[in-house]
Amino acid sequence: MFLSLLVCNTLGYSQERYSISGKLSDQAGAPLTDAYIYLEHTQIYTMTNQAGEFKLSAPVGTYQLVCSLMGYEKKTISIELHNDLNVAYKLGPDREMQLDEVQIKGKSVIEKVRESAYNVVAVDAQAMTNTTADLSNALEQASGVKVRRSGGLGSRASISLNGFTGRRVKLFMDGVPMEGFGDAFQLNNIPVSIADRIEVYKGVVPIEFGTDAMGGVINIVTNQRSNTFVDASYAFGSFNTHRASVSTGFTSKNGFSVLVNGFLNYSDNNYKVHLDKMLDVNTGTYVAGDYEVERFHDTYQNKTVMAKAGFVKKWWADRFFVGLTVGELEADVQNAYTMEIVYGARTRASKTLLPSLEYYKRNFLTKNLTARVTANYNHNANKSIDTVARLYNWYGDYATTRTGGESGTNTLSEFKDNNVSATANLSYDINKKHSIKLNDVITGYERKLSSDVPLDQLTSATDTMRRASRKNVIGLSYGYRPSKKWNVNFFGKHYYQYVVGPVDTVTVGNNSQYEEQERSFQTSGYGLAATYFFNNAIQLKASAERAYNLPSAQQLFGDEVLNTANTSLKAENSSNFNLGVSSNSRFKNDDVLYVDVNGYYRLTKDFIQRVQSARYGTVGNVNFGRVRNIGADAEVRYYHKNKVMVGGTLTYMDLRNREQIRDASSSVASSTYNNRMPNIPYFFGNADAAYYVHDIFGKNNVLSLNYNFNYVGEFYLLWESQGSSSTKATLPEQVYHDFSVNLSLAKGTYNITLEALNFTDARLYDNFSLQKPGRAFNVKFRYYWNRRK
Repeated sequence: MFLSLLVCNTLGYSQERYSISGKLSDQAGAPLTDAYIYLEHTQIYTMTNQAGEFKLSAPVGTYQLVCSLMGYEKKTISIELHNDLNVAYKLGPDREMQLDEVQIKGKSVIEKVRESAYNVVAVDAQAMTNTTADLSNALEQASGVKVRRSGGLGSRASISLNGFTGRRVKLFMDGVPMEGFGDAFQLNNIPVSIADRIEVYKGVVPIEFGTDAMGGVINIVTNQRSNTFVDASYAFGSFNTHRASVSTGFTSKNGFSVLVNGFLNYSDNNYKVHLDKMLDVNTGTYVAGDYEVERFHDTYQNKTVMAKAGFVKKWWADRFFVGLTVGELEADVQNAYTMEIVYGARTRASKTLLPSLEYYKRNFLTKNLTARVTANYNHNANKSIDTVARLYNWYGDYATTRTGGESGTNTLSEFKDNNVSATANLSYDINKKHSIKLNDVITGYERKLSSDVPLDQLTSATDTMRRASRKNVIGLSYGYRPSKKWNVNFFGKHYYQYVVGPVDTVTVGNNSQYEEQERSFQTSGYGLAATYFFNNAIQLKASAERAYNLPSAQQLFGDEVLNTANTSLKAENSSNFNLGVSSNSRFKNDDVLYVDVNGYYRLTKDFIQRVQSARYGTVGNVNFGRVRNIGADAEVRYYHKNKVMVGGTLTYMDLRNREQIRDASSSVASSTYNNRMPNIPYFFGNADAAYYVHDIFGKNNVLSLNYNFNYVGEFYLLWESQGSSSTKATLPEQVYHDFSVNLSLAKGTYNITLEALNFTDARLYDNFSLQKPGRAFNVKFRYYWNRRK
């Protein structure tokens, strides 16, 4: 459909009679670039080049020739076309636009994102490019966000957004779904330098994302530089950690553009952990005590290259890119989801191959119609190796066992995940007050298992069963903007999912019997988002939605290592309500105070809960009744000129079980009714401060001192009403501090950073008993050069 429209648009130019060519400039005679030149009530249009020149063609007739460029007055000229014409026009400034610019002078892209009708915050990733942070570290600067890691560099990370965790929060990169991107290309290993900003949409999300995100959307907006540049860095630090990245781009005068990003991460992750008991491998019993040991089997490395080439600012496309991402990962597996289960030889590996396509065009076929099409194919090959029949303890001692592997099962398998995603978005501005948007997202997933173990020796009949999923989410929205003070968006979505995979047909007892089954599900959701500006500084936001979260491939099929499968999972559904107010005040001395406060209510049914097996150290997912969440988060930031920045975020959630019956098969009252949901942090925050010294050691040099404070309140691993208060498993209150010094020379060309992370050496846990690294020191060198046009 899209290609046929593009062909029809092109064929319109083959029927031309006479040409209209000319030059467009401002009142001072300077050429105007990227202005739209079109014939009113036709599909004939073009854009001016860098010299302000344009050319288009049309049959004989009378036309209204329109010249339009943001920031300038629109010019409409009546022409009689009987011969080739050559014209020259000048545009004056748009006086209304000039007034608006006075009112919003100095507003950044970050501020404009915050001022949308949706509950959204934006993190300035460019402010962190001189640090060793990855995208997950940068994400934690946003209010309401908690990233939980199971260890050091490369460890598995889970994102919590306003109490919604895991796959309820959808990840995007430049508006493209990241689902199925593979372990070699995730937020916890991608350097922050590739991003311009991180947009965090909480709860209700714009229709452009067209996804089944119930908890929100995190959109990584990469650098869209159109100039020629090089950005290279290398960092090293504690635990033999090394991180390197290179980004380079080139854009020619005719609009041809190439962008390449590459990065490498390596760490031994041999930090020390503390234990209260140690396994005697000879007797199989635990000996209580206070032990401090070093992790001995946790090496991690990954390397990834992202490349894309295409064209920008052409008459047929504002952006057209074809890309390819290639990555691989190799990692040891030190322990299960509990520290009691230790591995000494188990490993995992992953390879990612991801071709992609992007097309973006304003005024597509007609004025005010914007088209965007993206597509990608993700091929991930994942390998799990567990063939050593040993039982290890934390000293590295071991005893041989009769089982096939350390986990009890001989594993030498490889599974291949194939993900396909295509998105089409059309946005049409009917006039200044009315607009409509249509979005369609199609995703497909298939896993293929292979193993070096003979077929007759496979331990599970499920190894030969299919695992596949398909999703389609279609959305339509209508926007109404009666004035600059307020606007509202109404939208509806239709969801569809098909799943095939192994299902356990035994409902009682400890035995299992699996059958390959197929099922499908479809439903519709709806919502609205509105905002009102009291003045230039204060904004009110409100949104509501009936949303669905379709189970992801990871939740349905696991990872064949430590995450177990459950293909019987049902879609979650939730009623979401959000209310927020923000203020962005600018003072006469150029100081800025930004305040953002949001409250929300969520009532979720068929909640997908993450549960842990104490026996095997694995985790899985189950549907669990009703869950209600009431919460609030806040962010405050103060900027004193270009010298001082102080800010912080705070989040509180009351996430409770609202299912009165213990389970669907009985009428027994639930003993955990109205309990807090276990294993979820509900009170956390951070604060940060920076001080800048300009022109130190010479002009155009900047020295910055940076401090971060982080806090997570205590929370229970299991239900709060069960067990004795003296023996309940909890994750303790945690406080830790980071400090860094950065020296930037020659307008940011040369940069060096020294970091002290968790410099008080606090014991940190995001997950029960899984200790994170202690005190760490890092050094980073960065070089940046660009050729300005």
